[in-house]
Amino acid sequence: MGAPSTARGLVDWSRVEIAARTMAPRGGPSAPRASLSAVVELLRRGAAQAPERVGEMTGLSRAARDAGSGRVLVVDRAGLVRATAGFLARLLDGLPAPPAGPVVRRAAAWEAGAALGALSTRLLGQVLPAIPAAAAAGGADGGRGTGSATGATGATGATGATGATGATGATGATDGDGATGATGAGPVAEARTGGPGAERPRLLLVAPNVLALQRRHGLDLADLATWVAMHETAHAVQLAAAPWLADHLVARLREALGAVVEAWPRGGRLAGIASVAWAARPGEAAGLVGQPGLAGLVELRATLAFLEGHARAALDGVTPARVPSAHVLRAVLDADPAPPPGQGEGRGIGQGHGRGPFTGLASERLLDSARAARFARAVVERVGHEGLNRAWASPWALPTAAELGSPEAWLERVGGGPH
Repeated sequence: MGAPSTARGLVDWSRVEIAARTMAPRGGPSAPRASLSAVVELLRRGAAQAPERVGEMTGLSRAARDAGSGRVLVVDRAGLVRATAGFLARLLDGLPAPPAGPVVRRAAAWEAGAALGALSTRLLGQVLPAIPAAAAAGGADGGRGTGSATGATGATGATGATGATGATGATGATDGDGATGATGAGPVAEARTGGPGAERPRLLLVAPNVLALQRRHGLDLADLATWVAMHETAHAVQLAAAPWLADHLVARLREALGAVVEAWPRGGRLAGIASVAWAARPGEAAGLVGQPGLAGLVELRATLAFLEGHARAALDGVTPARVPSAHVLRAVLDADPAPPPGQGEGRGIGQGHGRGPFTGLASERLLDSARAARFARAVVERVGHEGLNRAWASPWALPTAAELGSPEAWLERVGGGPH
C-alpha cells in the first residue's frame, strides 16, 4: 500500500519554475558583474551587523543573538522562486487530499508558477522558518527543487522594483536547499553558524530587486542594503523570541490551506484560490474557504500583519546617525501600498505589504500591515518595546484582528505594563 496522498501531489512541482520564468523572464536589472557583486557584499555585510542592531532597538538582545546563528542567503529571483516553492510543497505535504490527475497537476503548477514569478520581482527579502522533516507527511510528488523551509514569516516588498529591464546574464549556484545564489556572487552567498543539520530559519535577501529599487528611486545603495537586512532580521528575531511561533504559523497556514483543499477537493485552481483567499476581504474569503475556515483565516492574517507591524516599528529606532538616509528610506518603503491605476506590478509584500508566498496580490492585505504598524507604534509609545514584547509570550498573547484596531484593548488583556 502506497503512502497516503497529500495536497502536495495536487501540483506538478517539476513545472513550477518553468511557469515562473514565463511570468518573469528577466532576472533583474542589467548591471556589470562588479556592481552585482557589490550589492551582494553590501547585503551580506548588512545581515552580519543586523542582529545586534535589531536587538538593541527592540530589547530582544538574547533572541537577536540566537537569530544571528541562522542562515543568510543572498539570492537571485530564480532562487527566491525555488525556495518559496519549497515552502508551499512542504506546507501542502501535511494535508491529506485525494489524488490528482496529470492535467489538474499541470494546471496547478502553472498557477503556482505564475504567482511565484510575479512574487520574485517584488520581494527584497523573506524569512523562511525551517520545519523538521518529520513534520511533513511525505507527499505524492518527488518535489524536485522544493527546498527544506516551509513557513514564510517575513517578506520585504520592493516599491517599483518590478518592471526592471535587462537580464543579469549569469546563473546562480544552488545551495542544496533549493535557494539559488545571487548573480555576481559566484557560489551562493551564505553565512551559516548553526550546527550541521540544525533546524534554523533561512533569511533570503534578493539582490536584483534591491538594485532595481535603488535605481528607481535613486536611493543610497549601502543604506538600502542595511535597511533591508535589518527589516528581515527583525522577523528572524521574532522567531527566536517566540520559539513556538514557527509551529503556530505553520499550523494556522495548514488550516487555511486545508479549508481550501476541502472546498475545492479536485485541486486544479488550488494556487490561485489560495492566493486570493489570503488577500481577500472576509466576505470574499468565505466563498473560497467556507465559513468553518474563515475565523482562522482572519486571525492568521492578523498575526502575519502584526509581525510586519512589529518589524516596521522596530526600524523606527533607525536614525540618520546610523543610516544617513533613514528618513528617505522610511518614506519610500512606508508609502501608500496601492499601485497606481493600471499598474499591475508595484509594491510587493512585506514591509507594509503582508506576509507569505501567496499574499499581497490585493491591496486590502497591504493595508492590514499599515494598520498593524500603527498598533505596534501606539503600544511602543505607551509602554515601550518591552511592553510590546509581551506578544512573544504565547499564542494567546498575540493581538487579535479586533485588537489591531484597539491597542488599549490588547494592553488591558495582556497586563498593560512592560513585560
